[in-house]
Amino acid sequence: MSIMKNYISIAALLLLAVGCGKENDFTQYNPDEIRVEASVNHSRAAGTSFETGDKMGLYAVEYNGDEVASLQVAGNFINNEALTYKSSAWVGDRTLYWSENPCDFYGIYPYQEPATVREYLFDLPTNQNSPETDDALSGYEAADLLWAKATKVSREDGAVQLQFKHMMSRVVVKIERGEKYEGELPEEIAVHLYNTVTTAEVDFTHGSLQRYAHGEKNTITMKQLSGDTFAAIVVPQNIERRTPLVEITMEGIAYLLNYSMSFRPGYQHTITVTLNSSPEQEKIEIQIDGEVTDWE
Repeated sequence: MSIMKNYISIAALLLLAVGCGKENDFTQYNPDEIRVEASVNHSRAAGTSFETGDKMGLYAVEYNGDEVASLQVAGNFINNEALTYKSSAWVGDRTLYWSENPCDFYGIYPYQEPATVREYLFDLPTNQNSPETDDALSGYEAADLLWAKATKVSREDGAVQLQFKHMMSRVVVKIERGEKYEGELPEEIAVHLYNTVTTAEVDFTHGSLQRYAHGEKNTITMKQLSGDTFAAIVVPQNIERRTPLVEITMEGIAYLLNYSMSFRPGYQHTITVTLNSSPEQEKIEIQIDGEVTDWE
């Protein structure tokens, strides 16, 4: 009989332990606290997901019945709260709590301090081959402006799900050796984009932007992804063929390429340059092909 009692006692302790474990899991998050989960519809400039140290700005506006407040630069339920990605979670300097009303949430990456949310002027870094530092993103990643909106979210919905989209265009230049090319490509190659306006006028209320009408045309130093592949983030705009667009520098010699392009937001534009003679020769044969695809 004592053995049976011992078995029963052990079983009861096991059930108690399992019950406590479930309770701990259930109370891991305070349901009154706002949690944010974020993803990107395609890959980011820096990779396929957010990384530790990434920083976004979060806004929220409240509903009054079926009517929702307009997003403003200030006076919202949440005003550009800085959230940093740490240990697989987005955390801020303070805890955010749910409103009693549903809210629309807006996310902006990388974190900005806009003076307006409708005609904000965003300047692309022109040296997108600059490296990341402890205090700043690389020039390439800092140019990759992302936007997200989650509509009519309440406490009962759990975490706020933000799916970010690319607001800019991405251009990739691939250099290939043709059948007549002699030897290997030079180790040192630099690629620049010419004659593109690098200022965008952004509307964060709708997640749209356009080339700033009074913006200056600048030269962008493209990021070298590999020995023969270069990439840059550009403001969506049209480039006429009569205007030099790409400069490739090899062996101290620069080659200017005229190419028409209609850069579209959220798309990748790939320019493949095929070389059919080596740069040591007096003349170099170049073939150019282009294609537009989803930004992946």
